[in-house]
Amino acid sequence: MQYFVNELDSNYNFTINGVSYIGNPKENTAVYISKKIAPLVQNLKSVQNCLVFAEEGIDVVNELKRQHCFVFCQNPQLSYAKFVNEFAKEKQEIDSKRKYCLTDAGYYLGEGVQIGQNAYIEPGCFIGHDVVIGSNAVILAGSTIKNAIIGDDFFCNENAVIGSTSFTMYEDENGNKYRIITLGKVIIGNHVEIGACNNIAAGGCGDTIIEDYVKLDGLIYIGHEAHLHKNAELTAGIIIAGFVNIGENAYIGINSSVRNRISIGSNSVIGMGSNVTRNVESGKTVVGNPAKNLFRNTGGVFS
Repeated sequence: MQYFVNELDSNYNFTINGVSYIGNPKENTAVYISKKIAPLVQNLKSVQNCLVFAEEGIDVVNELKRQHCFVFCQNPQLSYAKFVNEFAKEKQEIDSKRKYCLTDAGYYLGEGVQIGQNAYIEPGCFIGHDVVIGSNAVILAGSTIKNAIIGDDFFCNENAVIGSTSFTMYEDENGNKYRIITLGKVIIGNHVEIGACNNIAAGGCGDTIIEDYVKLDGLIYIGHEAHLHKNAELTAGIIIAGFVNIGENAYIGINSSVRNRISIGSNSVIGMGSNVTRNVESGKTVVGNPAKNLFRNTGGVFS
């Protein structure tokens, strides 16, 4: 997939090869930014050649305007969504012509898949096009893996879904809701365990990232562009919304929920059944709805 920016503005001569998130932009991608997250425009200093749909009124220095092609509009998400959905048509047309085969082991395998040595994959699994899986993987019956790059010593319990379409919507001029096509992936490190009936959404414009040694219990949902750092442990029934950042060694208790764009610090503990609506500092324990700090040295008094 490629889009030549000079078709939009003759002052620029570069191509767009994908999409990315303004919080972590990548070169030669399309991004969007609204006034609500306007300070993130500074992230564009470290990259080149982006097509940026920006809300009118955002202050952009001339240096950035030289590095990137800015399109100022009233509704940048709408303009971005229309661009992405048109941009992705080529990929959809190519994928519609690709084939799946039923292996002798009883699972379906797409084209361009790479699987390492000593993999054990049970019947009823589905591995989508261009998926990469490392060595010593164990993938149990009924699991679906798409849009994913996975490391070594991976364990996937029954009926998990990895790389599902992200829940990213936009409204048209009449207020009707439409889906933005998912172009991101799920990136999974080494020694990761995915529980039964988990749903790990692919990044809508960036990647959903699960680092080494992360352990997920059953019935967990991980939203698009979430980032789970090394040794995070999530117990059963948890909902993690989009763009959540979970630090190293964090522990989240049963049936907890975390609002989108929340950051949970390293070595923190989220108590059972908590609803996390604010950032959690490293080393803190929070419980409740909404979750609040728990001071153990004062007999369990909440802040």
